[in-house]
Amino acid sequence: MVKPWKLVSEKDKADLGLFRVKGRKAVSPLNGLVHEFMVVNMPDWLQLLPITQEGRVVLVKQYRHANQMIGLEAPGGLVEPDDPDPGLAALRELREETGYGGGEVFHLGTFWPQPAMLANQAHFYLAKGVSLQGPQEQDPGEDIEVVLAWPEEMEEMIAKGRVHNAMTVLAWTLAQKARLV
Repeated sequence: MVKPWKLVSEKDKADLGLFRVKGRKAVSPLNGLVHEFMVVNMPDWLQLLPITQEGRVVLVKQYRHANQMIGLEAPGGLVEPDDPDPGLAALRELREETGYGGGEVFHLGTFWPQPAMLANQAHFYLAKGVSLQGPQEQDPGEDIEVVLAWPEEMEEMIAKGRVHNAMTVLAWTLAQKARLV
């Protein structure tokens, strides 16, 4: 039977601004040996699947530095320390990245993206009935193009790899399972 490991020490390894790495030493309940594990602490993530009043999905197209590709994905980002809750943070990100807002917000789920090394959670939402509220308010490091897609197009874009962000695919799957798209 799998049992929790006993934490014996924790030490800061690196402060990289957005990421803080800790070394955690823990005792294996199986063999009593002490092992060190690296844990990355960072803010929670959020992903919002916005659907317009006409039924189109609002996506963002932007360059991603980790894979050096232009990606097509749902709006999202980090839950900031001053955000009252992840749902409101999702609406903030939607407004900043796309200029869209409003609608009825549904929580699709909260998950641990990679609990082996990441200590944050990912929050998934859908907003139905959004509309264009004004211009984009991008951060200085963003260059975002808004793309609207019908649900049928979304299926095809995922199948053909045009939408390849795992968080967006999970948000889409969760929304389908909840019968919200």
